[in-house]
Amino acid sequence: MINIEKVKEFEEYRGFYDGFYIQKVKNKTNLTSDDEWHLMGQLLQDLQLLKKGLLSKEYSECLENSLKNNFANQESIDYFQDLANKKS
Repeated sequence: MINIEKVKEFEEYRGFYDGFYIQKVKNKTNLTSDDEWHLMGQLLQDLQLLKKGLLSKEYSECLENSLKNNFANQESIDYFQDLANKKS
């Protein structure tokens, strides 16, 4: 599950996997798994498309379910959504 600490780790590297890998994964100090990292990258893009009104209703509902199913709590979702709003 993605918690707020993992979102902050993602934010620290601004979503750039290469820096994250070199600094954290290689040294085995990462909190976030590779799968979680890539999922956050995809969800971030989807949230930005949603904000621009470029997603269908069905896909928007899938996105909402994906957030609920992959994040530990609403606080983590809110923090992640704030991050997506800053990026767009």
